[in-house]
Amino acid sequence: MRSSTSIFRAACASSLVLCACAGKLDDPGRFAYVNAPPDGGTVSDEGDGGCDPLIDIFPPSCSTSACHAAESQQGGLDLQSAGLPQRLVGKRAAGGPGFVIDQANPLQSVLLTKLQDPPPYGFQMPLGAPPLTDDETACLTAWVQAAVSP
Repeated sequence: MRSSTSIFRAACASSLVLCACAGKLDDPGRFAYVNAPPDGGTVSDEGDGGCDPLIDIFPPSCSTSACHAAESQQGGLDLQSAGLPQRLVGKRAAGGPGFVIDQANPLQSVLLTKLQDPPPYGFQMPLGAPPLTDDETACLTAWVQAAVSP
């Protein structure tokens, strides 16, 4: 009786493992960011409260599934995948003038100007959500300026 109970438990555990399997992984590279270290550079604890837009701002406010996630990329902007901010420096903004992160004039970066009410074109970001707080805006501004600093 004891061995049939052990066999039953093993069969149940195996079934659970097999049911939880998501199937084949067609493109393992698309999950490379999962265990990757943060790539936004170090953020100083001085003056910005130790904030990190890659953790504190983009995931809850910008890179949701319908907006600037790797899959959706509204306006051609991906704020989720690895390589930020380097991928955004000098990248032309879609739908209006300027660069996502403007190396020559960081405070005129579209990433920042689209937060204004009203923005220079289109809609204020984040679209359909409350505007960023002053602290969040300051955090993002410091991050953009750090991205273009030598």
